[in-house]
Amino acid sequence: MNDPFFKQCPICGSSESSTIVEFPELRFGRCAQCGLIYKSEEERGLRARLAKKYDADYFIHGQAQYLKRWAHRVAKCRRQLLMCLEFAPHAKRCLDVGCSAGYVLAAGDSLGLIPTGIDIAAYTAKLAKDRGYDSATASLTELPFRDESFDIITAKHTLEHVDVPKRGLSELARVLKPGGVVMVVVPDAEYWRVGSAPRSGKYFVPDRLGWQHHVYYDVPSLGRGLRDAGLEVVSDDKAMLRRRLAKGAAAPWEYLRFAALKTWTSVSKATHLRREIQLIARKPLKNS
Repeated sequence: MNDPFFKQCPICGSSESSTIVEFPELRFGRCAQCGLIYKSEEERGLRARLAKKYDADYFIHGQAQYLKRWAHRVAKCRRQLLMCLEFAPHAKRCLDVGCSAGYVLAAGDSLGLIPTGIDIAAYTAKLAKDRGYDSATASLTELPFRDESFDIITAKHTLEHVDVPKRGLSELARVLKPGGVVMVVVPDAEYWRVGSAPRSGKYFVPDRLGWQHHVYYDVPSLGRGLRDAGLEVVSDDKAMLRRRLAKGAAAPWEYLRFAALKTWTSVSKATHLRREIQLIARKPLKNS
C-alpha cells in the first residue's frame, strides 16, 4: 500500500501535476505551475527500511565512492568556495551541509576560512571529526546553530534528500549572515534522462535514487525556493570568472579556464547533458 508523500508541490503549493514515472513502490510528478519534480506517493514504510543504508558500506562501497579521490574532491570544493568568495570576500566562517568525509572543510581551511560541517549520517560526521574538523550529526531542517552564524554555506546534493524543502531553505537563510552567500548544488531536472528515460535511469528507480531523492529542481524552481526563503540569486552558472585570480601571471590561465567552462556549460545546457545545477544566493544586508 502506498501513502501520499507530497500532497502538493513543496515549493509553490500547487496541487496540479502530471505523472513523470510510476512504480509499484512510488510515483513522481511534475508541478504544472513551477515545474518542480516531486515524489507524490511512496510505499508505506519504505523510508524506514531503507534509511539504514546510510552506513559505512554506503559510503565506502556505494556507487559514488565517497571516500576515494580525496585530493580531487578537495580541489573541486576549493574552486567552488572561491566562487562564493567572489560575492562574499569578507567571509570568515563557512558551513558545509552534508559534509561527508570533509572535502569542503579541508578546502575552506586551505583558504583561511573557519569551517564547520554537519551530516545526517553519523558515520561520515565522525570521519570529518576524526580528520580534525568541527562536524556534527544534524539535519538541514534543524540546523543546530544560532541565527546569522556563517558567511558562506554550501549545500551540495543535500536538498533533494529533504522531505520539507522550504524548511531546509529557510534554515539556510536563518543561519546565514547578512551579506553572506549560500551555494546549492542539486541534480538537474532538465537532464535528458529525467524526461526521456525515467524508468531506465537511476533517478527514480525505487532501489536506486528513488528511495532517497524526493525532489528534482530546475533553475527556475530552485531559484523560486531560494527567493521565497529571503535570498537573492546572484549566480546560476558554473562558469564564473574568478576576479581574485584574474590578475598578474595567473590571469591568462584564469581567462582560458573561464572561456572553456563557459563553452561547455552553454553546450551542456542546450543539449540537456547537464547533470547538476549550481546556484549561489546572497542574504541581503539589513539596511538594503
